[in-house]
Amino acid sequence: MDHFDGAMDVQRFNHRKNDHISRYTEPDDWSQTTLEKDAAKIYTRFIFFDQQLEIHGTISECLPMDTKVEGPRIRILLKDFKAHGDGLLEVWFKNLENDVTAECSCLRFEQYGLLCKHIYFLFKMFGVKEIPNKYVTKRWTKDVVPNELNVKYNLNIGGKDVQHKAKRIAREIIHKGEYLVSNLISDLDQLVLVRDQMMQLKERVDQSRITKQLDPKFDRFSKLIGYQQPVTNAPPDVRVPAGIRNKGRGSHRRIKSKKEQMISRKGKRSRKCSVCNEKGHDIRTCGELKAKQQGKQGKKKMKGVQIENVGRDKDNEVKDDEEEDDFEDYSSDDGSEEEDQWEEVSEDDEDE
Repeated sequence: MDHFDGAMDVQRFNHRKNDHISRYTEPDDWSQTTLEKDAAKIYTRFIFFDQQLEIHGTISECLPMDTKVEGPRIRILLKDFKAHGDGLLEVWFKNLENDVTAECSCLRFEQYGLLCKHIYFLFKMFGVKEIPNKYVTKRWTKDVVPNELNVKYNLNIGGKDVQHKAKRIAREIIHKGEYLVSNLISDLDQLVLVRDQMMQLKERVDQSRITKQLDPKFDRFSKLIGYQQPVTNAPPDVRVPAGIRNKGRGSHRRIKSKKEQMISRKGKRSRKCSVCNEKGHDIRTCGELKAKQQGKQGKKKMKGVQIENVGRDKDNEVKDDEEEDDFEDYSSDDGSEEEDQWEEVSEDDEDE
């Protein structure tokens, strides 16, 4: 942020510097023509240098080759020694009482909004002393950005010509004041003398000016909002405001109108779930996600029950196997004893 502020300060400084140079300094006059002086008054300093080169080029770079009258217009064939190709260009010129029209085949004015050397050549040939207003593009003039004269002072007097004249006189006064200060800054006596003369002029202006008293503050605000004070002395009727709640601590919020509520609702960004891509809820309150989680939990429970049943079946099988083994052992023991007893009994009978 500091870098941005620094860059903006540099731009503002350069703008003020260039504006001061354009308004309060005078450039060198090369051709000593009225067209060049008029361009210095109208254009900014950078654009004036461009127009100065074009005016200077009319002396050494343009040469008329042919002239032909076509009704109210005059067609002149010019030779430009710095143009591409053969350098032949056609320029049309029409000069009536209050209308000066010029066109050139190079189309510089149509492309950039600035006159070319070929049109300036015709202006000098036919005695045009000032640049016509139709050929002055406002974007290249000094007054394209409003200066302090337009911001601080009320110049809405008379028509546009009177305002333009007042601005020009005001700039001359400011220019002369800066010129005196810059040249007399080293001479204190002369600087004090100029200061005293300016104070005398100020006193004369204060005495001659009739100042109007300001209206009271209530009248100024009433005119601003369009309110008229009632004539009667009766107390005003104050209605109970609607939508007021006096119970509780209160929310300490401003009461919004219905229009403002609708605007805030319209501009409010609704939530969107990242699971189902539906508006009105988020992932924390998504029903589809909860259903999926519940289904997963149910499957886990079913798997646990199946595992327990399998374990129980295995235990039962083991127990059955053990019982069968015990039964087999028991049966084998009883059979051997009976056989032994039977053999003993048979031996006794034989002895007898």
